[in-house]
Amino acid sequence: MHAGNGDVIAPEREGTTRVVVYTTLYDLIAAVDAEVEPGEEACVAPIVAHLLRAGHATFLREVDGELVWLK
Repeated sequence: MHAGNGDVIAPEREGTTRVVVYTTLYDLIAAVDAEVEPGEEACVAPIVAHLLRAGHATFLREVDGELVWLK
């Protein structure tokens, strides 16, 4: 994923910055899908789930947690 016009550079730790990207869940899935090797599409959903669970991607509004965390 590349930073776009609506992205924000936010200070994280001394001497480092992180890119905050505002996007839709659909676009996040599409970006991850574009980066995996052909034939490895089954990895996309687990990668996106990991990003959400690890806090590297978050929802900006309330979502039904039951739907998000189904195992």
